[in-house]
Amino acid sequence: MDVIVETSAGLTMGERLEDGEIDVFRGIPYAEPPVGHRRWRPPERTRPWVGVRDCRRFGPVALQRLAPANSLFGFEGEAEAEDCLYLNVWTSSRFQRDARPVIVWLHLGAFQFGSGSAPLYQGANWARNGVVFVSLNFRLGRIGFLAHPGLSAESEAGRSGNYGLLDQIAALEWVRDNIARFGGDPSCVTIYGASSGASSISLLMTSPRAKGLFHRAIAESGGSFGPVGRTTGIGDRWQTMEAAEASGQSWAASIGAPRLTDLRRLSGGALRRANARPPIAPDGTFDAARPVIDRQVMCESTHAVFSAGRQAHVPLLVGSAAQEEFAVAKVGLDAETYRQEARREYGDAADMFLGLYPGRGDAEAAASSLRATGHRLFSWQNWAWANLHARRVSDTYYYRFDHAPPLCAAGYHEQATARTLGAFHGASLFYTFNNLHLREWPWSEEDRRLAQTMIRAWVSFAKSGVPVAEGLPSWPGFDPENPTVMALSAKPHLGEVPERLMMVFWDRFYAQSSGG
Repeated sequence: MDVIVETSAGLTMGERLEDGEIDVFRGIPYAEPPVGHRRWRPPERTRPWVGVRDCRRFGPVALQRLAPANSLFGFEGEAEAEDCLYLNVWTSSRFQRDARPVIVWLHLGAFQFGSGSAPLYQGANWARNGVVFVSLNFRLGRIGFLAHPGLSAESEAGRSGNYGLLDQIAALEWVRDNIARFGGDPSCVTIYGASSGASSISLLMTSPRAKGLFHRAIAESGGSFGPVGRTTGIGDRWQTMEAAEASGQSWAASIGAPRLTDLRRLSGGALRRANARPPIAPDGTFDAARPVIDRQVMCESTHAVFSAGRQAHVPLLVGSAAQEEFAVAKVGLDAETYRQEARREYGDAADMFLGLYPGRGDAEAAASSLRATGHRLFSWQNWAWANLHARRVSDTYYYRFDHAPPLCAAGYHEQATARTLGAFHGASLFYTFNNLHLREWPWSEEDRRLAQTMIRAWVSFAKSGVPVAEGLPSWPGFDPENPTVMALSAKPHLGEVPERLMMVFWDRFYAQSSGG
């Protein structure tokens, strides 16, 4: 059955699913296609159309570096295009008279890959639980985050980059203006993301451009609380406008397009191939295209904004997974090299680092390197986020996803064949979206029960700012002076923060490296 809803740009035709309960609208444009003269420019409001627009199919996903074929989050069959600024809405026909809370999902993918229409992120189960669920695509990689002197010069603001973040803000503006027509409450919007999606949320909480567009935030396994640096380091640093312009200019020269006119002439296919280049600079440093401190969308470092209490004062639900290290590429370090690099990077704190992340043999060094990097990129980001935000907003809830899915390793992840992944980076998404059926793993009644508990707790938070659900014990707001964490496992429980000494080490490290 087809359903029609009018938006600010025109009529949209969605689809009522076979159960007769859920209406889904796919591929609604929230901005004009960012192609031709709009390439590497801020998104423009969608122009009105005549007649009824067919929104029964997903729009193309952003041009991107595809995830590996054996990725746990890889799903084939999504078309790619520069014309990618589309969003999707799931809403329930059962609650038509109610203004329901809204959840807007920002997908993961290191700002390099991913989509809002992948099967794992489809929102029918959220709609069945009484929310209006929105997912979206936004520009990625060098297409979404290219800073370049030529682009800055042609911009009215004298800035470039951050187009992907501006896309996210444009989608939130669309939600503000249109979601009531789909049954959503524009004054009760929660932004939800994991990994780079969580980093986006921490950035949006600091951006004056996003002020008032959301009212709660849920974030897992990511943040943007590292320092400002010349390069993006291992992925924990954020570049200034000037540094990012230099990186962008170097990238443009490396693909044979040193001038802005050369970049503008690239075909979509050539741009996709160039965008797929690994984000490693010639000197070996990690230099991916990511958000930059442009003094407009991002005015200063996230850590500085939160430390001063200038972030959005909204309820926050934030946490990480128990085994974040499996999001990190395997590093083949021998023990001696590992110890030398630790002393070079951590200086006087190297003995403390090596006590927490020992490397007495090659195997231990490799495991410690993975663990330290996972803590640095993910676990610490959410720990710092909870601590900083809770000093200003009492409705801050901190969790640790501590339940290992029954992973069938073969064919999904190269490291899974050698050892269990445990509660790996992003594992909770199978539960919060309650889409366990997408993987033919031996799911148990415990898995299904935890999925019900988590999606209901997340919906409760979206409604009221407090996570409450059957099977979940009373969950107090986070107290930086007496920190506890909700362990989300087969039997959720409140307890002491695991690995707290490691988190304190990173507190000190980032404070000394200008992160705090």
